[in-house]
Amino acid sequence: MIRRNRLSAIFSVFAALCLLMTLTGCGGKDKPPMASVPSAAQEPVSVDEPAVQADTVAEAVIAAEPAESSSAAEIIPERQNGDRFEDTIILEGMEEVVHYEHIRNDAIGFEMDYDYENFVRQTDSDRESFVSNWDDPNHPENYLEVKSSPLDAEAAAASIAETLSQTYDIGRDDAFQLARAGRCIRIDASADVGGQTMPDHLQMVYILPASDGCRIATAHYAIEGSEGYGRRFGYLMNTFSVIPCQRTP
Repeated sequence: MIRRNRLSAIFSVFAALCLLMTLTGCGGKDKPPMASVPSAAQEPVSVDEPAVQADTVAEAVIAAEPAESSSAAEIIPERQNGDRFEDTIILEGMEEVVHYEHIRNDAIGFEMDYDYENFVRQTDSDRESFVSNWDDPNHPENYLEVKSSPLDAEAAAASIAETLSQTYDIGRDDAFQLARAGRCIRIDASADVGGQTMPDHLQMVYILPASDGCRIATAHYAIEGSEGYGRRFGYLMNTFSVIPCQRTP
């Protein structure tokens, strides 16, 4: 009886061992280990950062790139009185190479470039004129005249507008921009009073403010040459800049 009880006990232990081996796996060495799962304390902490917007990235890339060189029209070289050079203008849709000379007039107070092959420079004590080389110098029709006035730009413009209004139907632009001189007042006298017809001679007046008054540049041209001379004078005025007057006593 005792022997039978011992056998039963041994069998029970053996069965328990077999069950335990089945649950844990007999070939534990061949089975890949289970991946360890980090506890909450071991998980890395994610710090929220603001998202970079596409615009910001684009701006950063642009800022990192070297700036593109400016076009020739945007570069204003330092020129000395008497310097000569070539440039290209557009007339009636065609390119034309022109030859400029840089001039400075301290008595009147301005600098500009003028086309010395198409205009003759005439210097007087109180004005500069650039007359077409096709005109009679004693009775010119196509010319640009520059002078100085002690009046401020607004007062000078009002006086000029009143005078021109007697003959022309004028147009006035108080915020016209020139490439080098910046903002000025421009008065366009290109129609007869009433605006019904075109006069024989046209005028375009630029009044440029200065610390000592203003500068007045008036382009005169015959109606037959308004397209050509009008555009040429426009190119000349875009080289115009105001400097202080240095009049001799």
